[in-house]
Amino acid sequence: MGAGMDSHGRRKMAIKVLKIAVGSCMAVAVAQFFELPYATSAGIVTLLTVQNTRRDTIRLAAERLLSFLLSVLLVFVCFRYIGKLEWVNYGVYIFLMVHVCYFFGWENTISVNAVMGTHYLLTPDYSLNFAASELAVIAIGTALALLMNWHMPSNLKILREDIRKAEDDMQQVLQELACYLEGKLDGAHIWLDLDQLEQSIHRGLDRAHEHAHNTLSEEDHYYIEYMEMRLQQCALLQAIRHRVWKIDGMPEQAKIISDYLRYLAPYVHEKNIPDRQSADLQQVFDQMKQQPLPESRDEFESRAILYHVLLDLEDFLFVKKRFADQYIDC
Repeated sequence: MGAGMDSHGRRKMAIKVLKIAVGSCMAVAVAQFFELPYATSAGIVTLLTVQNTRRDTIRLAAERLLSFLLSVLLVFVCFRYIGKLEWVNYGVYIFLMVHVCYFFGWENTISVNAVMGTHYLLTPDYSLNFAASELAVIAIGTALALLMNWHMPSNLKILREDIRKAEDDMQQVLQELACYLEGKLDGAHIWLDLDQLEQSIHRGLDRAHEHAHNTLSEEDHYYIEYMEMRLQQCALLQAIRHRVWKIDGMPEQAKIISDYLRYLAPYVHEKNIPDRQSADLQQVFDQMKQQPLPESRDEFESRAILYHVLLDLEDFLFVKKRFADQYIDC
């Protein structure tokens, strides 16, 4: 089921495959019970309607029913009034139906509407009863897809682990940056860990979106906003990384910033409101201003870079402050 898929992804895929199989055979059984023509198509409808999340399944189910109504109208026009060659009529129907579906953004409904068109091609019955039986087949297949996806496994435990891991890894990167500014660590460690941190947060963001689409609750958008906040902070750390990499000879003032990074690292956690850290950063700004003027051009450029690092750290705290003001109770 995909060599690059982790255990969580393989489990999701296995559950989806099982839902498709069970839902499809149940849909056929129900359609046959009601003695509907082309009852086996109900299983195909279920197969094509089961999506990865509950919200996506509900959206596709609604699109499928709406596109069916328009397709019936197109069938009636194309098969009754265009010509006597049925295969030509079918071609015109497909041409118009596909255009309509693309216009409304219903691309995922095209295959089922095409199959429905073949039913009219094989059974040229344009009565209301036949249209109702076709609608019943689609409704049964869609209903079974909704039933199969109504209960979705919760990602909440995994999301909490994603949050803990993002914070632990970000704390480690801050400590490594401090070591680099002190000349105690090679930059390669920071670059690798920072890139891995960014990838990990992206995976967490994907799971947060999936969780929100399954629960259908606005409250669960908290995890999306949290991961996006950490991604913004990660981008600022990437900017700091590129800045300090340009420093040829680290000035002694770098020690002031490295001390602040060590102080800041333990406060990178979910519930922290960084008011105190912001106030302390302003003291670092003041301390840097009190330093003797640079004696060479190289020192001037290096200290200018350090000043920009402080500005990035100010933005780093502001991003968390903005998130905390919205989601964390004081």
